[in-house]
Amino acid sequence: MQLQTAPVIPVVAVEASTAIQCSHPVHGVPAVVCFVFRRAMASLEEFRTYRSPLKDFYEGKSVLLTGGSGFLGKLLIEKLIKCNVAEILLILRRKKGLSPSERLEQLLGKEAVFVNYAKDPQLYLSKIRLIEGDISEVGVGISNDDLAYVWEYTNVIIHAAADVRFDESLKESIQTNVRGTLEMLTIAEKCPKLEIFTYISTAFSHCVRREIEEKFYEPPVDPMLMIKVSEKQEDADDFEVLSKKIIEPWPNTYAFTKSLSEEIVRRYKHKLPIAIIRPSIITTTRDDPIPGWTDNLYGFNGVVCGAASGVLRIFHIHMDYKASIVPADTVINSTLAVSWYSAGHRDEDNVYNCTTDDNPVSWQETQNRLEKWKDRIPFEKSLWITTYNTTHYKLVADVLSIIYHVLPALLFDSILVVRRKKPQVLKLYRKVHRFSAVLRFFTNNEWCFRTGRMRRVLDAMSAKDQQFFPCDAKAIQWDDFLDHQIQGLRQYLMGDSWSTLEKSLRRHRLRTIIHWCMLAVLYGGLLYVIVTILQAYGLFGFEGLHEHGVEECPEEQRAI
Repeated sequence: MQLQTAPVIPVVAVEASTAIQCSHPVHGVPAVVCFVFRRAMASLEEFRTYRSPLKDFYEGKSVLLTGGSGFLGKLLIEKLIKCNVAEILLILRRKKGLSPSERLEQLLGKEAVFVNYAKDPQLYLSKIRLIEGDISEVGVGISNDDLAYVWEYTNVIIHAAADVRFDESLKESIQTNVRGTLEMLTIAEKCPKLEIFTYISTAFSHCVRREIEEKFYEPPVDPMLMIKVSEKQEDADDFEVLSKKIIEPWPNTYAFTKSLSEEIVRRYKHKLPIAIIRPSIITTTRDDPIPGWTDNLYGFNGVVCGAASGVLRIFHIHMDYKASIVPADTVINSTLAVSWYSAGHRDEDNVYNCTTDDNPVSWQETQNRLEKWKDRIPFEKSLWITTYNTTHYKLVADVLSIIYHVLPALLFDSILVVRRKKPQVLKLYRKVHRFSAVLRFFTNNEWCFRTGRMRRVLDAMSAKDQQFFPCDAKAIQWDDFLDHQIQGLRQYLMGDSWSTLEKSLRRHRLRTIIHWCMLAVLYGGLLYVIVTILQAYGLFGFEGLHEHGVEECPEEQRAI
């Protein structure tokens, strides 16, 4: 990879519609005004003023939401508040010694995605009613009083909770993803005012197929049987030993249990108004409510952060394949649009693929765009400069991971030991290799996701709805999105303040010089060893030039 050395202008994030004067020249560029990457989204007042069937569907409704503390859940809370719902019945469990109310307070105050919380906390607190519960427990762990309230008032259920870890045990995945979905459907059955139950699945729930249509598929095994087996404590160890065999040919317990959960939902089709939405690889937000926001390192976000921080230097991926990534706000707006549409079309098979097949981008194209930023906004929290390499050969990736990951990790840890600090880089790379391993299946295969049914929903939306609930994949400008993504990852996920940018750039330039000097020494030394070995075997030398130099020149040429 060639490093970008041309002068660039960094982007500095401040509040929307403002600008600041850069205090120092960067890369020889004079001080300039740097505008933020935050786009102007509709204000709360603008959003609530407009009228449409989609927006009016949610106004005044009681929405039961699971997974509200997760990535998609946070975005759903923000959007539903804008929609002026009557209340969000938020199922939240105790965690790490914090009560649900303490967790909610911490959540709202911490995340930038709650754009109006700082100036108007009551806007959120007045709309959110906490329901203490745990999706992995029988009955979701909800008290009788809370259940009675849910049954009486719920109009919409959005089941977003899931255990998204690819390497989770099969038992835990079944109890959270499959049994948890069954429990939510059982609750939904007793809600007389229910208009729609929407389940957020994944486009890879049936990834064993190369073409995935918007329809129900036969599950690999009876989900009710798997629930019963997972609950037998005496067989727990044997169950986990056999788990790899059970889930074959699915690549992980997450995708496997999602396929079972979809079957659970299908069995309630004639009892309840249901919808399933299947997003592909979810990344940062495009611009709703702010660009580039995320709160996790899963999937594509982790690859980008790993490469940008100089940690991930070799990755097993087929660069020509389609990158099935989708902005998080596209998923949220699609979910709300699908729920509205499905409530009015109950007799249809309301299964929708939320992907970008209508506007594809390849892994190579994403890398080419993101690399343009590696010398502009280096991460403050980084191990080294970006030296990201790829191959679609597994053996090559495994060998190069030793050269690019393990050996440098040993060097860094040795330096830490000398400085009497705890070695930790090799431990970091063990996590990186586990992360890379679980993604291999998705970065070295390609799928065709049919989106005709999702297109029907988009066609049913008014022009205003398209503006306030943007979810058309065709409208995504990939270069623009990827620019916001890398900036958002630096700010929101890595927590790097923009005030550290000048410092990061200076360190980045120094590391770049050291990097190339080290390569020069390394390759120079390697060349010396090769020449020495060839000379030892008489396969290379300069002796011939000395032996047949002047002596062999003809007499007349010597005279000249």
